[in-house]
Amino acid sequence: MAENSLNVNSHQRGIDVKEEFFRFYTFWPFFLVATFIFVTIAYIYLRYAEYKFESNAKIEIIDKSQDSEMALPTAMTVFNRSMINLENEIGVLSSYSLHKKVVSSLNYNVKYFKTGLIKTSEKHKSELYKNYKIKYNFDLDTVSRHSSYHIFIKNSNLKIQILNENESLVDEYSFENLSTYNKSHGLPFDIEIYQDDSNNEKRIIRFFPIDETIDIFKKLVQISPTGQESDQLNLSIKYPNKKICDEYLNTLISEFDKDGIVDRQLEYERTIEFVDTRSVFLRDELQKIELNKQEFKEKNNLSDIKVDANININQRYIYDSELFNAKSQRDLIELLKKALNENNFKLMPLNIGLENADINKLISEYNLLVKERDKYLIGAGLNNPFVKNIEKQIDDYSVNIQKSIENQKNSLDKIIDNLNQKEEEYANIYQSIPENEKILRSIERELEIKESLFLLLLQKKEEAAINFAVVKPSIKIIDYARSLDYPVSPNKLIIYVASIFLGLFFPFLGLYIFFLLDTKIHNRDDIVNRLDIPIVGEIPYISDKQKVNTISSKTARDPLTESIRMIIANLNFILFDKKKISSNAILVTSSIKGEGKTIVSTNLASILSSKFDKILLVGADLRNPQIHKFLKVDKSVQGLSDYIYRDNIDWKKLLIKNDKLDILLSGTIPPNPTELLSSKKFSDFISEVKEIYDYVIIDSAPCILVSDTFEISKQIDTTVYVLRSNFTDIKLCDFINECNVKGKLSNINLVLNSVGNSKLYGYQYGYQYGYRYGYRYGYNYGYGYGYSSDDN
Repeated sequence: MAENSLNVNSHQRGIDVKEEFFRFYTFWPFFLVATFIFVTIAYIYLRYAEYKFESNAKIEIIDKSQDSEMALPTAMTVFNRSMINLENEIGVLSSYSLHKKVVSSLNYNVKYFKTGLIKTSEKHKSELYKNYKIKYNFDLDTVSRHSSYHIFIKNSNLKIQILNENESLVDEYSFENLSTYNKSHGLPFDIEIYQDDSNNEKRIIRFFPIDETIDIFKKLVQISPTGQESDQLNLSIKYPNKKICDEYLNTLISEFDKDGIVDRQLEYERTIEFVDTRSVFLRDELQKIELNKQEFKEKNNLSDIKVDANININQRYIYDSELFNAKSQRDLIELLKKALNENNFKLMPLNIGLENADINKLISEYNLLVKERDKYLIGAGLNNPFVKNIEKQIDDYSVNIQKSIENQKNSLDKIIDNLNQKEEEYANIYQSIPENEKILRSIERELEIKESLFLLLLQKKEEAAINFAVVKPSIKIIDYARSLDYPVSPNKLIIYVASIFLGLFFPFLGLYIFFLLDTKIHNRDDIVNRLDIPIVGEIPYISDKQKVNTISSKTARDPLTESIRMIIANLNFILFDKKKISSNAILVTSSIKGEGKTIVSTNLASILSSKFDKILLVGADLRNPQIHKFLKVDKSVQGLSDYIYRDNIDWKKLLIKNDKLDILLSGTIPPNPTELLSSKKFSDFISEVKEIYDYVIIDSAPCILVSDTFEISKQIDTTVYVLRSNFTDIKLCDFINECNVKGKLSNINLVLNSVGNSKLYGYQYGYQYGYRYGYRYGYNYGYGYGYSSDDN
């Protein structure tokens, strides 16, 4: 079939990637401009954004259980496992009290700024001026509200403005010689500038409440272990100034180390305090015994007593030594018991000479729990579940120590009783020894016991004092804080890549939405994909700026004329294929006004008249006739409606002659055009002209709202249906398809008008069109009739 031969594509087809690409590529200036705008915005943002630098440090936590020789081995150390709890150490490093020490020592609740034309950047204290000194006249930890001090230097004069927390001016001072020292003012600081490098730029000193500053730096410092089995910690901070980053981290590490050292020194300090307390008591005891010995010798006139029997003396010496050791241990037990009763979650004295390893181990573990409790108290408080749990463990250890002490005391009592019994056995042996010697020996023995205990305590005090003075560091610094040379945020590469992406994305999104909402027919494919109706030709778009004539010249070679000739060639192929000799009447219509059906019908008739002798153009649009405008005649000239309506009018006398082309205008606009076009007289008229003329071109009304065209179609064998690119709604294809399927219009052939009038979709002809026809395209979307608008 000829109809099918003119349509190559089927209704459905896949996405043409190349076509879609060029549809967007047509708008490359938009992409270029949008990308340029976003890249410019990115450049401006990066030019004035606040850059942040990252400083990193690494430390290793030293196991405290291995710090002192006084500490006894535990199960963890025996199996070479660390007793370090990194979560606790991170808690201390993140604690408010530790950060307060850092902020207070560095005075970081005072910030210094340099101002430019747009950007104000924070500086380290040393960077405020090239050479200056500043002294604060109050304790910076007492700052409770925000305040700012703006410093200006001009003509070697110093001006300082005071602004409150709302940045409102409160007061202003001016000074000569760039110094406030020894001058009357209400400033909280004195400043003297030796070398000015401000270039008349403003400098700002701002005071912040210390609690607010501490909270800021606590959030900025990030702490994490280097690995699961590692004792090392990574510390990092991001801040706009590199010097502040490095200084804060290094000071935080130093304060943490000091805190660990102080924590270790507490145990030795407690031992020293315990020894000092007991030494005073023993010193008094020694003085009493020595005084008793002196009084006894004076009273009995004794100077020296010799031992009568060496064997008995030696044997007694052995028992005396054992008895001395047992009593010494019992006295230490008594001292330790008293210390335990007086203790309230405080460190116990460790290794004071007690020979019971179990008790020493319990005391060592007890002290570790006390120190862990003290750490939790720093940030958690007394009511924290972890603190309560540790206190319960401390109480359990205290009970265990108490029981061990009682058991040891009972054991020593038995040993002492046994030794006393032995001494009683040898008492009879000493009956021959004078009574004075016994008494004196008893006094001297007691004196030796007290002296030995006193010397032992002095020795332990000295050991504790040495350990206190030379305690090992609590950490090992692997890497000091060091900032990177380049800022970590904002990331220039990411910002520029994102700006380019946004510069391409937003135009793409806008165009995608535009294409998605666009419902117009733009090219041949839009029709082929929806209709199984042959397209006999496409008429190119002609610029409004070009001159136009009324009707195409018969010898013209412009694109409009050539496109009409192509339509005629395709129509001839269809008409002859139908094998109907009388198929010489062609109905030209459209869906709505403005699609160019009159242009097609007039130029179609004009070109046909160059090949055939008799051509008739009939204006059958009785509602809104337009052909008269191309002939430049009055619309009121009689025509088809007058012939049908009146009985005494010969239609041949109403013709306008133009060489081989006869034109019958629409005539007077009737009130009942549909009835006239459905009359027998009109039917006879069509039959008559088909016999007389080689071709009859009928320009009818748009058919979507009125039935005039459908009445005419009953007498016609071929219909040329005109659609306009970028004008006709694509939904009208359903209406055209309905007309074709239901036979409302005969032998429909489509013509696409104004092709290439838009570059929105990348469809355009590769050559210039010029023509000279007296019409122009308009964009009036009205569908009604009775109006006077041009039908282009």
